[in-house]
Amino acid sequence: MTQQKRTLVSENKVKGDLMNDKYNDDFIERNSLIPLRQLMNSDHMPPGFNFALIQSQIKAEGLNPDDFYFSPGNSESPYCYYRGFMLLDFNLGNNSMAEIKNLISRLEEDINKSVAKRDFDRFLTLIDSRLAPDLFMEVINFIPDQDKYRLFERIWRYNEKSHDVFSEDFIQKVSKYKGCTSDLPVSDEEGYVQVYRSGDSKKQSPGQILYWYTDINKAITKGIFLGTIPAIYCGRVHLEHILSYDKDKKVIKVKANKVEQIETMDLLNIREFETELRDAGIVEEYNRYVKMINTGWFRNPQGIHALSHTKRVLFLSLIISYLEKYQEEDKSILCLAAIYHDIGRSNDGYDPDHGIASYDKLRREKLLEPPNRQEQEILKYLVQNHAIPDQSAYKKINRYDLSDVDRTLRLYDAFKDADGLDRVRIKDLNPEYLRTRAAHRLLLVAHQLYNDTRGR
Repeated sequence: MTQQKRTLVSENKVKGDLMNDKYNDDFIERNSLIPLRQLMNSDHMPPGFNFALIQSQIKAEGLNPDDFYFSPGNSESPYCYYRGFMLLDFNLGNNSMAEIKNLISRLEEDINKSVAKRDFDRFLTLIDSRLAPDLFMEVINFIPDQDKYRLFERIWRYNEKSHDVFSEDFIQKVSKYKGCTSDLPVSDEEGYVQVYRSGDSKKQSPGQILYWYTDINKAITKGIFLGTIPAIYCGRVHLEHILSYDKDKKVIKVKANKVEQIETMDLLNIREFETELRDAGIVEEYNRYVKMINTGWFRNPQGIHALSHTKRVLFLSLIISYLEKYQEEDKSILCLAAIYHDIGRSNDGYDPDHGIASYDKLRREKLLEPPNRQEQEILKYLVQNHAIPDQSAYKKINRYDLSDVDRTLRLYDAFKDADGLDRVRIKDLNPEYLRTRAAHRLLLVAHQLYNDTRGR
């Protein structure tokens, strides 16, 4: 276990059985929210509170009672709706449930529009300030580089919750965008920019290449487009040697022979690697696990989080297990997590609760009975926490009945990487967030798998 994980785990000892892990979300704890289901047994229950009546009103509007809470510290609007990026306070005495449903729908539409337009200034204005630090961490990869630090600083300075949410590691990562503009790419403290390029069919030496990408995914996509996969190079160039920069295409033009420390990246190519995988039985195992997947589990089988995605995450889980030399029991847990991790999704948008919903569905419909209690608990941890930031997941580790925390976190890292590698499908794969050495070698494979299965 890394030192960071040890610290997070040791600082968050939580004992006892918990009814529902959603009720122990970090945000809920920080803001002392009480789920309406638990309010009847709370000292904070207001006079005349009738959960059965309120529950029937909520369900009549097509909403989920589990998304409603009571806030003891808010005397004016003591009730709230909280789900994903939505947090809305209200007073049952002043608002009917139909009015609340309308407010939720309108706010949700406005927030989704702001994200679609990449208008993150408006996004941070629309969402409740109490959620801003958590959600900023979720959407940072979508924010233009030149806006990342400005928006971070806005939250850091004026949002009192940010100091409880932003880890030192996250602050260091976002700080590299300080001073970044639309005219120049992000550089390190010494003024160097990391660049990438696929090998040139003209047999140019890497030093002679003038056009480079600031995003490795762009370099890989270009290489795949050429039909044959050449070497993928990485290097670094100082800002003073950049002649032009296209921020939309993430491509720069550099002075000749000014890219330094050029290396060929250690990336696996599925065209060359597949024979080894077949010989190792990985392809056979994949075909066996695929037969377990049921189209009927998914709300939208053709959606971006459904069948094709599940199959790719399954294959990537098997490959990572092979490269990391995991035992059969560990490999099996990863494969089961891949198969079931998104079956509880109610939409293809931002849905941090879908891990909990997926595991609930797995258990409720009795889709699987893991061989033993420990493997069941590890699977539960992986599925329930795969859709939230790492630091939030690490804080919850002691809420599970796990005899081997190191093993669980090792598998968590591997599964998050398998799921994360398939973010190539939404153009949101950031290698900086990959955790295992194997995953870093699979960047090209992730793109190849997506291109091979796209539209199927």
